[in-house]
Amino acid sequence: MISQISSTDVNKKNMQEKYKDPLNKPLPVIMSYSNEIGTAISEIAPKLGTALWAPTFMYLGADIYDKYKNDKDNYNPSGKRALKRAIYQGLTSIVALPAVIVAGQCIVSPLGKLGKSGISGNAKEAVYKHIKNVIDQAHGSALENMTNFNNIITETLENKINVRNNEKRTINFVKRFYNRYFTERYDLLSSDKSKIIKFAQENAQHTFKIKHALKHGDEKKVPRKVLQKYKNILPIMKEMYKDGDYAYQATRNALKEYQNSLIFKNKLLKTLGGIGTLLFLATPINTFVEKQLMKKYISPGIDQISNNFVNESRMKSIFNDMKERITNHDDRNGQTSNLLQKSKIQHESKSKAEGSP
Repeated sequence: MISQISSTDVNKKNMQEKYKDPLNKPLPVIMSYSNEIGTAISEIAPKLGTALWAPTFMYLGADIYDKYKNDKDNYNPSGKRALKRAIYQGLTSIVALPAVIVAGQCIVSPLGKLGKSGISGNAKEAVYKHIKNVIDQAHGSALENMTNFNNIITETLENKINVRNNEKRTINFVKRFYNRYFTERYDLLSSDKSKIIKFAQENAQHTFKIKHALKHGDEKKVPRKVLQKYKNILPIMKEMYKDGDYAYQATRNALKEYQNSLIFKNKLLKTLGGIGTLLFLATPINTFVEKQLMKKYISPGIDQISNNFVNESRMKSIFNDMKERITNHDDRNGQTSNLLQKSKIQHESKSKAEGSP
């Protein structure tokens, strides 16, 4: 008898050791991390980043249901186990890890002040966008010579910085907080004004050199992506403007593409910062949530609340009363239906009897 019990225990132990999570396969694992990848690339591909949250929610639903249905190798449905898994996944995959990625992206911006320019990454991006708008909206004479181009960029940028400073001092705290943390409105105020102006003037010089190289066909001095944009759009501009200065319009689009490439590089640094932070902190965060929050606080609380809810509260009797009322109501409906059906049959029988000769 003892040997039989011991062999049973051994078999159970072997079954537990052989247990493998059905979702611990390459495809489900990739799905579980897709929202974190989406958060990381949201700077450079916002639409794709948003779409990548969908596979994670699919994985979380499957994982929670699996943990509800099975206790490893035993079929043992448990709502408490499912709730614990849902809370764990919510704290890690939905809250903590995306927050870590965003924090990593935010850290990269101030580090830009350590570089040659001395301004933050957000300030650089704001300058690139400002120059792009100048190229897009300014009169054609703005690109005729370097002096005009530099002056219009400097003057408009100084005006924008002054307006933002005045606005920040006059608006209420709620709007100021929202603009600071949820918009890009105050990015130009994150660094020294003189350094921002200097950085913008250097960018203007590089941009004008590219314009000059395009005009004179010096392709070696033009970045590859900008040159490709120019060549692709030149026939379109020629057909659109015909005898007009179609080359100037094509150049304008190419220079905007140059600013777009600088914006992309700046966003790519943020993406790499987010991914690096995730790789560094993912395991410690998962361990902390599982070993500290779940084991010491959340799981015991769920066990206690569940037992009180089922065994001590009046909710169980309330649900039972509701069930009895529904059952009685269905029984009365069934009896009424039977009486109607019986009356109908009797009426039909009587009609047939009267109609017979």
